[in-house]
Formats: sequence, C-alpha cells, structure tokens
Amino acid sequence: MPSPITGRAPSAFAPVLTPLRIGAATLRNRIVVTAHTTHNIDRLGHPTDDDVAYHAERARGGAAMITMGLAAVHPSSPTPYGIYRNFDDRIRPRYEALAAAVHENGGLVLAQLGHMGARTDGGTGPAWSASQVSHHSWGSMPHAMSAAEIRTIVDAFKSAAGRAMASGFDGVEISAGHGLLLNQFLSPLTNQRDDAYGRDDDGRFRFCREVLEAVREAVPRGLVAVRVNGSDEAPGSLTQRMWLDIDQRIAETGLADLLNVSANFGGSVVPTMAAPRGCYLPYARAVRAAVDLPVCGVGRITDPAMAAQAVADGDADLVGMTRAHIADPALVRKILEGRTDEIRPCIGCVQMCLGELERHRNVKCVYNAVTGRERVARDLDTRPSDAPRRVVVVGGGPAGLEAARVSALRGHDVTLLDERAELGGAVRVAARTDGREGLVDAVDWLGNEVRRLGVDVRLRQMADARAVLKFEPSVVVLATGASEATPPWAGEDDPRVLGAADVVAGRPRLAGTVVVVDDSDRTEGMSAALAAAGQGCQVQLLTARPGPGELVEPEVRHDLLVRLRDAGVSIRPSLRAVRWDPAAGQLLCRDAELTTMTFNQRGDAAAARVAQETLAVPADHVVHTWTEPRAELLDELAAQVDVRVVGDVLHPHRIEGAVHGAFDLAVTL
Repeated sequence: MPSPITGRAPSAFAPVLTPLRIGAATLRNRIVVTAHTTHNIDRLGHPTDDDVAYHAERARGGAAMITMGLAAVHPSSPTPYGIYRNFDDRIRPRYEALAAAVHENGGLVLAQLGHMGARTDGGTGPAWSASQVSHHSWGSMPHAMSAAEIRTIVDAFKSAAGRAMASGFDGVEISAGHGLLLNQFLSPLTNQRDDAYGRDDDGRFRFCREVLEAVREAVPRGLVAVRVNGSDEAPGSLTQRMWLDIDQRIAETGLADLLNVSANFGGSVVPTMAAPRGCYLPYARAVRAAVDLPVCGVGRITDPAMAAQAVADGDADLVGMTRAHIADPALVRKILEGRTDEIRPCIGCVQMCLGELERHRNVKCVYNAVTGRERVARDLDTRPSDAPRRVVVVGGGPAGLEAARVSALRGHDVTLLDERAELGGAVRVAARTDGREGLVDAVDWLGNEVRRLGVDVRLRQMADARAVLKFEPSVVVLATGASEATPPWAGEDDPRVLGAADVVAGRPRLAGTVVVVDDSDRTEGMSAALAAAGQGCQVQLLTARPGPGELVEPEVRHDLLVRLRDAGVSIRPSLRAVRWDPAAGQLLCRDAELTTMTFNQRGDAAAARVAQETLAVPADHVVHTWTEPRAELLDELAAQVDVRVVGDVLHPHRIEGAVHGAFDLAVTL
C-alpha cells in the first residue's frame, strides 16, 4: 500500500496560493501556465479534442490561468511548429470547447495572439517585417511592410481578439517579444524605416500601440496581457534598459492589465537545463519596479518553493510554471494537499516538450507518458488491475523504475532488483556532465515514488534466472538495459579503448591525446569529450556524421557544442572509424560514405566509387559510445515464466522511449 502523503504544508507556499485580482478577473492562485505550442491542431490550425483535454488537465490540476500557445492572426504569418491559425470564425467552435473545458475546471483562459513576421522556419509564404533586414538567426530577407499592410495586421489582431472573446475566453495576450513581428518593429536592429513607424523610439512603438488600441477595443472588459522581453539578448537589438522604456510606454497607454516578462530575440525562447533556474526573474523584478502593472515572471521556475519565494521577494506578482505543468499537471493540487514530495519535476531536457514540436509532433514529456495523450491515457496508471499479480522488475534504470511505479499504482505486488548500489541506471552517469546535472532529478523522483508505493527495492542484487524465480513471479519485466561493449573496429580488448560512460564517471584517469568516436549520435560522445578535456587531455571528437550528436535537440546540442569549443575539443566530422591499431597506437579512419560521381557527355551516371583513402589518427586513448542490449535473461526465463521486455533490452532507446514503453506495458499487466 502507498505510504502516507508527505511533503511541506500548503502554508509554506502561501505567497503563490493567495488569489490575485487583475483587471476585472480574479485568479484563484498565482501559478499560471504561459503560452506554449502543443501542435494539437487539425488541418486548419485549430485546437483538436486532444488540445482541449491537454489544457483541461492543467486547469483540473489547479493552475489559475492558462494561456494558449501563439495563434497567428493573419495568413501572412508563418506558422512553424504547428501554431494555431486564428484567421476567421471557423476557429470559434474549437475555442468554445476549450474555454468551456478550462472554466469547468476552475481556470481562466487567454488566447495569445501574434504574427511571426520574418521569424520563419523556411516554410512557404511571405516573410513580412518592419524593414528589408535579414537577421542572421532567421536567414531570410523579409518584405518591408507598407502602411496599408500594417493597417491590415492591426485589424487582424482586433478581429482575432474579438473571436476569442466571443468564444468565451477571459482575455488575450499580445506577443510583443520573442523576435516576433511586434518585436521586429520595436527593435532598431530590424526596424530601419524612415516613416511614421520608424526613425525613433516613438515611431518604432507606434505599431505596438495601434495593436494595443485595436485589441482593447475588441476586449472592453476582459484581460489584455502583453508578453514582453526583459532583454532581446541579441547584439544591436533591444537592451534591458530599452525594454523598460517600452514597458513604461505600454503601461502609460492604460490599455494593458498584465506584463508577462520573458527574453530572447533570435534563438530558442526555452532555456535548457544548462540555464540557471529562475533565469528570467531578474528581468521581471526590474519591470515590476518600473511599472504600475502586475508582472508575471518565467524562466525555469520548476520548484514551488522557488515560485513562492519569487512572489515573496517581489520578483513577480505571479509566476509561470509551464514546463513544470507539462511534467506534472497536478502540481498545484499536490501543493494544496501537502504532497509536494510527489510532484514530478521538470528536468529542462527539452527532448519532448520542444523536441517533438521540432519533429512536427505534438507536445509530450520524457518522464510523463500521459502528457499529450490525456484524452486516451488519463488515469490509466491509477486504474486498479482486475487481477493483481506478483511482478518482478529486473533493472533500476528509467524503464524499470517506471514499470515498477505504474505496476504498484495499479495494485500489483512488485519487487525491483538492480545490480547497482543506487537506482537510476546510466542516467546517473550522464548527469555528471556539466550542464546536464538536472537529469538526476527524474530518476530520484522515480526512486522516491517506487519506495513510497511500497515496491520491495533490492539493490546490489545480481539477477540470474534462479534469483528471479525464487520470488515466484507471475510476470517478470526485464529492464536490464544495454551496456558498453567493444565496438567492431576495436578488435581485441585493449585497456586504451574505453567506454564513454567510464570516462564520464572519471575512471580511469586519462592523459595525453584522446580520440572520442561518436557512434551514437546522442550526447554520450560529447559528454566523454568534455570529461577528457577536463582532465587536461588533447581531445579529438570523431563522427561519421556532419557533426556530433545529430539526434540531440538543437538547443541542447548547441549548449554542448559551445562547451566543446570552449574546452578546446577538435571536432572532426565525416570520419568513420575502421580499425584500432594497438601496435602503432593509431585509429584508422576513412571518409564516411563519400561517393564521387562522374558523368559522360550525355549526362548519364557513368561510374561511382567510394573513397578508400585511410587516415591514421594517433591516440593514447580511444573512447567509444558503442552499446549492446543485455538480453541474457530473456532466453533463460522465457520457458518458465511470463516475461515482458522494456527499455534497451532488445534495442537501445532514448530515455523517453524507455519510459513511455514501460508505462504502456505496465498499464496492460
């Protein structure tokens, strides 16, 4: 049976549990879900039933206000990552369903409105902006808008706001930051006009003011929020001081009820786990001191204690805990019930909340398999089993922990065996990389949960078939994962050939020249290269791809590449390891699958050859990322007991594949 509820009393979080009056609305607490794309859209760019269920779940969990992700207000706006399209009244039935669902669960709901301008992912359609200026982050030359086109977009904002209000929304948020069209007019970097919409600060603010006026006319009694930047954090664009002047201008119009303070102009607006928690709160504090409007603070606020402290310290009047709600939509309810120890933490990995959008799929969470599937998967993990069973889980990594957690929640008698001294598997090693420490939070939570739920956890337990069968299981879940193995190019065992996990873990000590071979296209090779460089070695990182870590989300990959550059690691792309020559101390490599075509005079392909030139790379140590599944127990147990397999046992996965697969298995037991 689950242990008693533990955690800090609700009184410890009083600053964020106190209601807040904004305009004509009262928020039941000060924790909100800010605008973020979900990609839960139909072919028209309208919210689907999955989107309704997704937002309703966050309101059901206690969030005071939910702002939907950006809705483009006009067809001239690019719509990357599946953002909504609020172009005409066809969106109203879907808006109405979503507003009703959020209201039914006690929350307020806003529609965020905007225009991407020149911030495009290269899709079809025009790229409109203030001036014909190409910002390096976007790589396209936009069309400089005419005065008539500006008027068209102002009217489009008004119409979009009117549709949201007619559909039952409590208000709207105007997106004026994040490098979108309004930001492009406000910034001297992208606004080089010499008409009434440029020239000076007054001119650059004019478009924003006209949008505010039009939106307020369509929202006479509802909330009007404005999402601003604390700073553009881009050379030549708006500084913090310049944004504070803009914030004061917005406040002086008397048209806005709330300022929501974020940051960034040209890059990702979502800070990764390498960013400090609460990274944008100093901006919010400065805005709050400068204007007489409520201010929302954001930026990796993942802990309720941090949220409460931010409000108590005067950093903000309310806080956005958006990714925290993607990880755990019941966050506020758990605070109110004194169950803070049960809150599933957001680790900032961006692998699915942002990564899935970049793969043109809907929002999900690495460690919450229900996120994005609320309509079909909600409560599956807590639905009692019709026939409780004796379940033995072998392996205490993410897959094994999730299988044990869900099995215990559903009423099974669960024992978990792991050969290590602590739970978490390879994730604990990965978390030793600078900037990746947050990974450990998720396995710590899973470990706490399985113990709270009464799972019999047995560590340092070598699980052969005999050891497993002595527990008399009715079902065995194999989650033994994969282990580092000698790669095909390494030949016989050589102490100079090491696995990446050992290097990241700091064993053995390295010296001299180190060559890291990235065979996984994930973070392991980059982490090992950083670890070797940290020991003072001269490090080369080889990959057969155009670059290392090509399966890693761009934001995380960028963080690691910057660290590699600063650590002096030499990256050598398009090289494939062929053979380690222990006698010569050289790794022999070839160009990776480069093919040269020659053509005859008619233009037909006449011949092709693969480059065979071999390059010898000297090394004192060679580090690999090669892993192979650990499936030994499968054959031993299959004839004697019901065996199920999750995680890397048959094929190495990313973490989300292991966790989601374990969830899907456990809800069927």
